[in-house]
Amino acid sequence: MADTSSRVAARVPIAAEREPVYFVRSGAAYRGVHARDVGNGLFVIREPVHDVQISDIRVEGGYRVIENSAALKQAPAGCVGLRVRDARASDLERGFARIRYDSHDGVIADVSASGMLTTGATDLPVGIAFDGTAHDFRMERCVMRGFRWKRAAKKYWNGDGFSTERGNKRMLFRQCAAWDNSDGGFDLKSSETLLDDCVSGRNARNFRLWTSMRATRLTSLDPVKIGGIGDTTHFAIMAAPGGEPLVITIDHLIVKSDRGWPIFDVHKGAAKIIVRSHDIQVPPGTPLVRSRGGGSVPGGVSFAGTPPKL
Repeated sequence: MADTSSRVAARVPIAAEREPVYFVRSGAAYRGVHARDVGNGLFVIREPVHDVQISDIRVEGGYRVIENSAALKQAPAGCVGLRVRDARASDLERGFARIRYDSHDGVIADVSASGMLTTGATDLPVGIAFDGTAHDFRMERCVMRGFRWKRAAKKYWNGDGFSTERGNKRMLFRQCAAWDNSDGGFDLKSSETLLDDCVSGRNARNFRLWTSMRATRLTSLDPVKIGGIGDTTHFAIMAAPGGEPLVITIDHLIVKSDRGWPIFDVHKGAAKIIVRSHDIQVPPGTPLVRSRGGGSVPGGVSFAGTPPKL
């Protein structure tokens, strides 16, 4: 069913029937594409390409909208200069996009996608996922909601809004939001990451941070334990035992909840947390820091002004 045309305007909804529709080509512009029941990629990047534009996209139901997977095993399939704008997708089993290999210098903007409760043994759902050595991507005004993975009660329920892996670097999230995911709203292992005015709410861990990073304005709202054995917290700081302390710098922190979930869960290693200003509204007695597996914040959280009264 795949179409390799370089310029597309398909306003009539495409019944994808769980098959790829477009094998992406360099310089292609895919605009006005509406589809339903998509498979592993309405748009499939299976070879190295550059300067691809995808815009005005509407998808109802299926597996994943943008898939980056090489046609030949061990072959590269990086995408340089990808531009994705104005996309809406709903009822996705796996995610909106997966970007891998040495893809770089891309922009994903004004994208809203929602997932569903999935039960597949290996189909970990993530709204927008980066892997490999992808770097220098900018996400602007993207909203990922409801990517959930139901498993047995004593298993870990993954499912993230946004994720990056070690090997990814220089990732910018600007005015992005993650809601109602079963694990992390933002689950980030990339280096040189900037969170600029982002919101995360009603996820099991609103922000799950594995490396040192900086944020301008961060808002964490009402964490929710959806299921499984994972923690529930505003910020999970995934420090490494015996390593250099993670340094998390937040220019302005907003935390609001009617339940006393910990604000910072620090796992296994040491972290240095710097908060320049804050608006924290939580029940009395809410822990500012909770240690998990020996995690610590030596000297406590550093507030530039008056610390919050908890």
